[in-house]
Amino acid sequence: MARSKMVTAGKVVAALSVAAVAFSSPAAALNLSSSKDDAVRAYSYGTNTRAAVDDTKQDGNSVYVRYSRNGSNGTPYTLHNKGGAGTTATSGSGNKVWMVQACISLDWSPDRCDSERTS
Repeated sequence: MARSKMVTAGKVVAALSVAAVAFSSPAAALNLSSSKDDAVRAYSYGTNTRAAVDDTKQDGNSVYVRYSRNGSNGTPYTLHNKGGAGTTATSGSGNKVWMVQACISLDWSPDRCDSERTS
């Protein structure tokens, strides 16, 4: 009977170990995405070490992403894309990105931004 309990306990430990590895792997990483008015898409996928912003509308406005990383003390970074429709700007690699917010830069009125999207 003692052997049976040891085998069962071993199975439980093995199952918990597999679950811990599965949830800590990059495959379990959260994908963040934000967009506004079909003009901008901001995102961070996979291992979430980079943020990117796509200009998706030919309207003459530049776009940007506000994003926060682990260790940034809550102060967001800003990455501008001034390349025009069909272009993408990508940040350098760093700590995990946990918040993205897509924005459209407007010259004579307040910028239009999506809600902050967080992990």
